[in-house]
Amino acid sequence: MSLPTFMQKGLTAFLKVVKLASQEGILKLVNTLSEHFTLTTYEIAQAYQHSYVMALEAISIGLGKPALLASSVVKEFAQQIPTHYLSPFTLAYGLRNPIVLQQFCEQVRAQCQELAQAKEELFKGDFQLLTEAELATLINDSGALSITQLLLEQLPKLTATHGQLDDRVRSFFSFNDLLGQAILFFLQEQLRQEPRVERTLAVLQRQGLWQDVKELKTSLDYLMTRFDLSAQIKPRDEFTVHNHDSLVRVRETISWLQRLPANHPDYSQLSILGSSVLSSTGALTEAETLLLEVNATTHGQTEQALVAFNLFQVRIRERAFDSALTALQQAIAIDRSRYALHDVEKYPLQRILGIGGMGCVFLCRHQLRKQSVVVKCFWQPRQGLAEEVFKEAFTMSEIASEYVPAPLDYGYVDPINQQRAFFVTEYIDGAIDGETWLEQQGKLEVATGIDVGLHIARGLQAAHAAGVLHLDLKPANLLLKLLSPHQIAIKIIDFGLAQVSRPWSAPPLTQASLTKLSRFGQAVFGTLDYAPPEQQGWEKYGKPSAKSDVFALGATLYRLLTNDSPRKLNPRRLAGANELFELLCECMEDHPQLRPTIDEIITRLTQLIQLTQCHGSPLVLVPKLATKLPLSPVMPPVVEKSVVAAPSEYDEELQQLLELARQKYENRPYLSIALPFTEMTAGGGTETEEDIYVVCPRCDKVFTVSTEGQANCPHCCGEFEIDEDGDVIYEYEEE
Repeated sequence: MSLPTFMQKGLTAFLKVVKLASQEGILKLVNTLSEHFTLTTYEIAQAYQHSYVMALEAISIGLGKPALLASSVVKEFAQQIPTHYLSPFTLAYGLRNPIVLQQFCEQVRAQCQELAQAKEELFKGDFQLLTEAELATLINDSGALSITQLLLEQLPKLTATHGQLDDRVRSFFSFNDLLGQAILFFLQEQLRQEPRVERTLAVLQRQGLWQDVKELKTSLDYLMTRFDLSAQIKPRDEFTVHNHDSLVRVRETISWLQRLPANHPDYSQLSILGSSVLSSTGALTEAETLLLEVNATTHGQTEQALVAFNLFQVRIRERAFDSALTALQQAIAIDRSRYALHDVEKYPLQRILGIGGMGCVFLCRHQLRKQSVVVKCFWQPRQGLAEEVFKEAFTMSEIASEYVPAPLDYGYVDPINQQRAFFVTEYIDGAIDGETWLEQQGKLEVATGIDVGLHIARGLQAAHAAGVLHLDLKPANLLLKLLSPHQIAIKIIDFGLAQVSRPWSAPPLTQASLTKLSRFGQAVFGTLDYAPPEQQGWEKYGKPSAKSDVFALGATLYRLLTNDSPRKLNPRRLAGANELFELLCECMEDHPQLRPTIDEIITRLTQLIQLTQCHGSPLVLVPKLATKLPLSPVMPPVVEKSVVAAPSEYDEELQQLLELARQKYENRPYLSIALPFTEMTAGGGTETEEDIYVVCPRCDKVFTVSTEGQANCPHCCGEFEIDEDGDVIYEYEEE
């Protein structure tokens, strides 16, 4: 061919944009190029020379050279140098010392000036047109397009530079194909200004054979900037809020990207950005497919490591932990300094235990102790004094007990720059978190649940006595280990992590958008179910306090006992355990002052345990006796066996109530207590045998109806439909 190989690669990158699946398309493209692309090899060489000089100038300006006389297009590329090339290069090659970095930049600028003198020796051409065979070779070239490497191979042959190029400068030019990308950027600008090329591209675009990569880059850059995304996928990308217009633009951009051939020099870079955009919309399968395609075609270790780490981030969001761990290990094997989330040499990875809004938890092997440990790694940078950064570890060391795991170690992957903090705790063999327990074992029996609640309360009591608040208590932050059929050991984890309710200050989402999140996203936002109003920004309730943990305790215990969301407490889910239900309701009062203290909770749970033991039944609890009970309460069939003597001042009233209950039970033996009777009827009237108890989904008031089907709340006039158990099956607006 009349053009050198590295010049051929540049034209291939410029012309071969659309994937050609048929021979007819290739012939059509060659004919169009033969008719309109009539530049001689000399003209092409001249365009290369100018692009080469501009590329070196842009690199110099990006490294600190004054840019007073530079053109706007040179300044445009120069602005990318510090962020996309210099910063990651310094991290990869350890150029952290400011003086050393300054000397390196001066060295690169000097060699750029020297290399510019070799333009005529590098790029030569005659006055011949490209033949059809040469054009066909251009568009059929499927080899790797590393123009930088091809160009650097020519330098030792040149007399102007004598082949003297510092190894570190050579590495910088090769980093992310910097020199080649810069030349291509300015070559495209040069060729676009040629009328013959402009006509050629216009015809190809009308024929559907060419797509402007610059437009694709512009669209991707717009999406990345607007939604604060980056080439490295982050967990917080899950909570990006898109609207209809942005989703349409994403689809159009990805459609353009899918037409880009895999051997195009921009394919890997643009596809990585495209996968980041896709993951922000929740299209995790498409994002993973795109990353796998890049992984199969790219040969650069930098991109391979980034792709592997992004695959890890995509897969953990769907809780595909095994394949996610494999991807993470691949990224670490290529570039441990950038992608290791903890000291993997001291604590080798074994498996992923879980993920959350703050970080990822791994099961690791302590190399010295030869035992399993838990390593928690944080997503976000955590810098400052060790006592603040590793507050949880220091906190746990103060309150470690039978309810709190003992911390073993803490540190940074990069201690000099305080990057990627982690800490290590003991591993409880056989323990699983509360949500996993509910998936595998189902809800707790009432008696077992009360015992679990008592253990949690005692753990919080010890923490509060040490001046420590948890502020993120939920089932996922409890470790449960079965000791016997009715005995479970409890460990509380994640102390002091949730200072705000929304992770990463994410914008509020609607319930409809929440359902579109991955399981990871739904789990993170599920934290809001356990956060009291004062942690969700309601300033009128004051600042988070020990009463905030009380709210979370009530919500957590309700979840463990019912396997239902604690957003709305339903008394029917704890029928026959009225006093326990009342305690949970009190714990979840909006105003902190109305909630009981931890000490009061421990006292009442202890009494409930004694009550169940005294009755010989782990499931049935006597409803709380109140002075305002109605004359005709509805009692369960086990009332006579379950009643415990009340305090002496209530003896007379108790006997009257028991007699009335017996009379009532003779007529209605299958009803059980869900709430005190005064709360069960809307107007305080007497129920009938067919009464169904209903909790209004709008105002949470309880009332009765006689039949299933349509129901109207007498309090808020809400209209909905219920089944025979009083559960809401359909809700609609009242006309």
